Amino acid sequence: MKKDELKSDFLSELTDKYNTSRKHGAFYLYVKNKEDLSNPGDFRMIIGISDEHLSDVAKESLNILENKDDINDFWIDLKWKVSAYLTVQDLFGAPDFDLNDTSTIFKQWYYYYEAKYILIEAFLCGLNGFTSSVGMLLRLFLEFSLLQNYLYLKIKENRDHNSSKDFFKITHNPKWAKIINGCLPNDEFSKPIQKKLDMHLKTLSNTSTHPYKSVHSPKHSGSFLPEQTLERLFFGYRISIILESVLWLYYVNFPMAFHPVDIQKKFGFNFPVGRFLDENGGMIIKKSIPKKDYNLFYKYSKKSSVIDDLMHFYNSQDDMNDAEIKSTWNAQDGEWIDSVAGHCAIMAKMRVLHEYLSLGERANDIDDYDLSKLSLDKWRKIYKKI
Repeated sequence: MKKDELKSDFLSELTDKYNTSRKHGAFYLYVKNKEDLSNPGDFRMIIGISDEHLSDVAKESLNILENKDDINDFWIDLKWKVSAYLTVQDLFGAPDFDLNDTSTIFKQWYYYYEAKYILIEAFLCGLNGFTSSVGMLLRLFLEFSLLQNYLYLKIKENRDHNSSKDFFKITHNPKWAKIINGCLPNDEFSKPIQKKLDMHLKTLSNTSTHPYKSVHSPKHSGSFLPEQTLERLFFGYRISIILESVLWLYYVNFPMAFHPVDIQKKFGFNFPVGRFLDENGGMIIKKSIPKKDYNLFYKYSKKSSVIDDLMHFYNSQDDMNDAEIKSTWNAQDGEWIDSVAGHCAIMAKMRVLHEYLSLGERANDIDDYDLSKLSLDKWRKIYKKI
């Protein structure tokens, strides 16, 4: 095939993809034997990326991380953190106010889902050896995560979505010092977490998102080409440090993460969205942090009135037997297999719907861009009008 034909085919493929609707997918990890679990599974499955979308460099990097013993323990720990980050979304519910404004009910979670894709992109850059890009994306990931928790607490405190609406309308956010101070409760438990988040922002600024000193140059760990080096293969350590602190954010603000329940036993497949975490999710959260840290978060969560209220509601429900649980299954969700398969299907479906409703509209069409404005001659004539 001629080169021009190859170009034409590729452009046609891109055009076809652009003109079709975007797809949303979800990964839901379910573990039958929770006691023996040591590995959450293949990383490609966790982030929803298939081999065909990975370069040869990325495949080789991933093969080493998944299989080399002296690296694998760290990589497994990082996969648990990623799995826990994906589990957090199961605690995102629809607020019990502004119910008539459907444009804002789920859009308040936009920042989490955007951060999720930025995190995945950071991994893909790391697997391909682009270390500078990893740093810049981690800064974005951290900023979106801080803003998500800041707005969540604002909306919760004010019992309206005005703070979120203002962000989308004005397209800017408060200063980062204000966001860090407002992204967690004002108590002694949260202060060291806020300090660490502040240090992360400053470090990422000094090494990635602003002009940095030569010691941080990517040339020291290899070239800028899409190839891997030994130093760059350890990009995951950098991601792990930031991701850990982001998880702390969610663990403080969503205390039900430390009080998992048997959802099916009380609600079948008609459970309240974003109120309870199932036992499977609770196990993943537990795997994501050291035992001492888990105990600290658990002890802190017990002080929340949310726990008492929700657990009282949960315990007030009658237990359901297998037949009653099955009777709550909706045939529109597929053919009945068993309770485990049904639970996985519903959880994945809820994740997809939540993400779809949160991300909102697409960007402008390609036709809306006037490329002629990029020329200096045109720009000189119009820039004062913009």
